Amino acid sequence: VIDLGCGNGVLTVSAALRFPDAEVLASAQSTAAVRATRLTAEAAGVANRVSVRRADGTEGIPEGWADLILLNPPFHTGSTVHTGVAHRLIRAAAHSLAWGGELRLVFNSALGYRPLIEQVVGETRQVARDRTFTVLSAIRRG
Repeated sequence: VIDLGCGNGVLTVSAALRFPDAEVLASAQSTAAVRATRLTAEAAGVANRVSVRRADGTEGIPEGWADLILLNPPFHTGSTVHTGVAHRLIRAAAHSLAWGGELRLVFNSALGYRPLIEQVVGETRQVARDRTFTVLSAIRRG
């Protein structure tokens, strides 16, 4: 399991608790996010089962390595909405997903990521949606 762009580590810890036998890798470009994720994992008692690293996207992760990638991409640069980072992370996730692996993505509902996800990952379904957020699941086609 990879938590790509792990932020404060909430998704990382959730994955470690939900999948106790899985290898969980958290990755972020920000030193502050890496530190926060480590602290969150320690507080939840799962630090021994989580690897946290500072990296750009899935840099250094082999193609097809992950069965599940979790992604809650940033969409602001300062106060401006910017989807470039999210697009880059979605493409990186597609590269690192195993055939038949799942990308689970949560994002602001106003942003139109689904066409890109369907193009680079594969079959996509909506898991949940409210006025603010959408959760999608995409399976990497083989």
